[in-house]
Amino acid sequence: WVSASKETFALMSGILSLVHPEQYAQGVKCMQSIIGNSDLREYAEQWACVFNAVTALANRETPFHRDGSGTFPWYDILLTVGRYTRGQLSLPALGLDLDYCPGTVVPFCGNVLRHGVPHCDGERICLAFYMREFVHLWAKTGKAAWSMGLDIK
Repeated sequence: WVSASKETFALMSGILSLVHPEQYAQGVKCMQSIIGNSDLREYAEQWACVFNAVTALANRETPFHRDGSGTFPWYDILLTVGRYTRGQLSLPALGLDLDYCPGTVVPFCGNVLRHGVPHCDGERICLAFYMREFVHLWAKTGKAAWSMGLDIK
């Protein structure tokens, strides 16, 4: 699965490099540290992603919640795929109900913003990409600050 997902993993890393460059850079450092550990090299070299954790959720409705697996102030990225209709991602604090159609990518702070996903018609898989703080502590990469947007000149 990891080998077959290299393009998707690289795409999610590329999106993170645009929305939170500092977190992306720390993810790269963390993965380099993991690859440098001889016990983990074989597995880490196959992992084409700066996120060090991915959760696959199949056909799951979720009540409003905040995620506990990621880290303040880092972004998580949600990618939804499948054959379904009526997909929606709700962010009540922002007053948003997003069209959550197949192929949608949503970067946001899942620890900060309550979010939920109601029932949809069909087969949906959500891949949630995030970073575990303890992995970065082990790798001594420090902690990313809040993303403040890009300074475009």
